[in-house]
Amino acid sequence: MKATVVQPPYFMGENPDEKIAEYLITELEKAREGSIIVLPEYSNAGGISDVEKELKAIPRAKMMLEKASEVAKSKKCYVAINVLENRDGQIKNSTYLFNTKGETAFIYDKIHLPPSEIDLGVQYGAGECVYELDGIRFGFLTCYDVYFNEQIEYLAKMKPDIILVPGYQRGEATDIIRAQTKLIAFRCNAYVLKSSYSMNSDERGGCSMIVAPNGKILKDLGKDIGSITDQIDLSFKHVRSAGFGKDPIRNDEFINIGLRPKIFSK
Repeated sequence: MKATVVQPPYFMGENPDEKIAEYLITELEKAREGSIIVLPEYSNAGGISDVEKELKAIPRAKMMLEKASEVAKSKKCYVAINVLENRDGQIKNSTYLFNTKGETAFIYDKIHLPPSEIDLGVQYGAGECVYELDGIRFGFLTCYDVYFNEQIEYLAKMKPDIILVPGYQRGEATDIIRAQTKLIAFRCNAYVLKSSYSMNSDERGGCSMIVAPNGKILKDLGKDIGSITDQIDLSFKHVRSAGFGKDPIRNDEFINIGLRPKIFSK
């Protein structure tokens, strides 16, 4: 299938959250039929850091979700969109996966929260981060989650085909972002579709990308603004020898064989 990730500009002047939301809707409408499109973290509240402004942007989540559902249905595609929302009386960092009928197939609530989201009142996600839809196993990480091997190891165990990563990482170095994304793909033997924000810098942020199960970066936006698309083959898994001169084995299984978690639990 075709996979697309979107990277909006972070610096949008006055009322950046409104302008970023409008930009993302425009990009969303360009989705290809039968594809998957991934938008960055906080599609309804991007470009702002003030707690009061972020809380005021929460109602926009409804409009963003309705638009994502509409596009998924009209284009018969999968849409992954992240919003800051009030759901069931709690503030959540939620990634919605819409199926090709425009229905909510799955909601992933961010498991690891940075101090800024704790101050905002966001509630920790406590649920699953893998979901199978139409024979495709989707894994989920949101921004700060990528720093935690506990979740990455869990994903590797669950053998996803695609890992969706709506991100922000405004202050992170680009070489770290690329290294994290490559290693997640390599360890989990899955495609990684990461969508983030351009910080107009070669050193920080950006780097929305599509990475193959062998860790190869297929497309990388760097600091550019817009979207990238590539063809992904969901049957592809990285296979390597099980040691010099040994038979071929899936890369994730080769690593699993050598795990010794009890040694490090003392």
